[in-house]
Amino acid sequence: MKKTLVLLFTLFIVVISKAQNYPHYTMFMFNKLLYNPAYAGNKDLTTVNVYGRRQWTGINGAPSGATITIDGPLGSYMKPFRPVAVGFVLNTEKAGIVTNTSLIGYYAYRIQMANKSTLSFGLQAGLTLHSADYSQLNPLDQNDPNINYSKDISNIPLPNFGAGVYYSGKNFYAGFSIPYLVENKYSHNSWGSKSDIYGKQVRTYFLSGGYIFKISDAVKLEPQVLARYASDNMYKLPFNADLNLSCFFYERFMIGATYRTDKSIEGILFMQITNNICIGYAYDYAVGDLRNYNYGTHEFTVGFDFLKDKNKYMNPRFIKLF
Repeated sequence: MKKTLVLLFTLFIVVISKAQNYPHYTMFMFNKLLYNPAYAGNKDLTTVNVYGRRQWTGINGAPSGATITIDGPLGSYMKPFRPVAVGFVLNTEKAGIVTNTSLIGYYAYRIQMANKSTLSFGLQAGLTLHSADYSQLNPLDQNDPNINYSKDISNIPLPNFGAGVYYSGKNFYAGFSIPYLVENKYSHNSWGSKSDIYGKQVRTYFLSGGYIFKISDAVKLEPQVLARYASDNMYKLPFNADLNLSCFFYERFMIGATYRTDKSIEGILFMQITNNICIGYAYDYAVGDLRNYNYGTHEFTVGFDFLKDKNKYMNPRFIKLF
């Protein structure tokens, strides 16, 4: 039974590496720039965040990744509102034999509306370097024509672009985005090949939203959701959503729980420890067949806000709820 599950897991990793092309983070509420370019500059200051994730620990070849993001509005920080914002993301992910490294630039134009709400439109463009080491595979059929051991893929450039929209009001936010519009093929001749045997970047649609309920001056609740859908003629990944409920205490400490529809439950701790620095940790527990064969998924984040004029911002700096 164990050997069967390991074999199924190996096949599952290959499918993920072929069809899933965008990073998934449990702390998506603090990582919106990764899936929606319109979020750039939403905190009204320059912010740097570092994320790390190790999935299904204890299983060889399980996905792992790391991300660095920086974003902020352009112009004098003394202006009450700066409409143009930019950002950059460096992301690397490894799953089984596949490694993807991406560098992406973001541009957002923000419109200040009534009641201090903001409507933002964003664009992104970047490049992914795709590598696959097929020599690591040990298939039952050594003569499988679909596996060319002599032609490992190394740093194939896959340019792409995407777009999104983001709206934030007094107590809620909503966003929609398509980060990758081009469905590049994972092969040496990705521009001319008609075959999808090596997989490709499947266009993924993201829909997000959240609402804040004030329980007291000290406590706030925020249910929120991040939904994903990806499909084309060859790949039809199941609809996937993170359903989260977060509780904020004095807007400096957060504890949250998430149910992911692909059979995992997650816990989150997040804290604004100084005016500039925040930290977070998340743990995922698989509730499917893999729960007995791994030790869970661990995720960490550290963020730093550049405050040029501390008197302009809230003091002490509070968690940005959305």
